[in-house]
Formats: sequence, structure tokens, C-alpha cells
Amino acid sequence: IWSGSDVNLCEAGAVRSPDGKRITLMLRENARRKRSMVMSSSDEGATWSEPKEMAWTLTGDRHVAQYLPDGRLLVTFRDMSDQSPWKGDWVAWVGRYADLESGRLGQLRLRLMDNQDSWDCAYAGLELLPDGTSVTTTYGHWTKGAEPYIVSVRLSPSDLR
Repeated sequence: IWSGSDVNLCEAGAVRSPDGKRITLMLRENARRKRSMVMSSSDEGATWSEPKEMAWTLTGDRHVAQYLPDGRLLVTFRDMSDQSPWKGDWVAWVGRYADLESGRLGQLRLRLMDNQDSWDCAYAGLELLPDGTSVTTTYGHWTKGAEPYIVSVRLSPSDLR
């Protein structure tokens, strides 16, 4: 869908626009020269926009997105932003689809777990329960000196205000 040498795009996380007409990819920038990137398609993936940088608040690896009952997006990923005090940790971002596509910061960013290894974590799954609670699960180095292990974090709607 894209070829170039100025950035190294990989590990795409996809989300549809609220009206279902666009697919948007959140992409890891593996050369670490720029922030994470976003690309969109309005023709079911036949063609794609040029990649553009997302807000620093979404800069990271392995983005997984889910719509919340109120229409906002919850995105979980490994933080890789040089602007963040949580670089290397497992984080979540909450905002609108328009924030994602326009490069705005979003509404909320929170640290889910402090990764003691600084890098090896956050190949997360994300599910929305019938009561509106989000459950996200991944592995990481959550205890200093211990082997990595799997944890789940539950986020109630009141946690995401």
C-alpha cells in the first residue's frame, strides 16, 4: 500500500470511520525518525492516502482500537514517544476518530502498566463488554527481574472521562 525509504512502516492497526466509509491504519514507524503514521482508504483498500504523522500522544507500536459506547475510540499500544514520560510502557489513548485523522492530541492518555524492560510489551487484545467496560490483555515485564507475564486491565466508562 506504500513504499518509501524515509520511514519504515509496519504493524498496522485498522479502524473504520464511524460512518463505515473509511478504513484508517495506525502504523508503527520502525526507523524511529518520525512519529507513528496514519493512512486512510475510502475504497475498501484499493488505494491509500500518503502516510502522515499522528499526534505524539499516539506515537507507539501495535495500535489496537475499539469504539466505546459513547462513540469515542480507545486505542491501546506500546508508548514510543520521545515526549512521553512513559516511553516503553503500555498506554491507552481516548479520543475521536477525527482526532486520529487530523493529528489532534485526543481527550485522554493513560498509562496502563509500567514496563520494567522498557521495550518488550504490548501486543494487546482489546474487548468491549456489554456493560461498556473495556478489557485489554497483553504480556510485559511488569515485575523488575522477573520473566514477562500476561495481565488484563479493565477500564470502566468512568475511568475514561
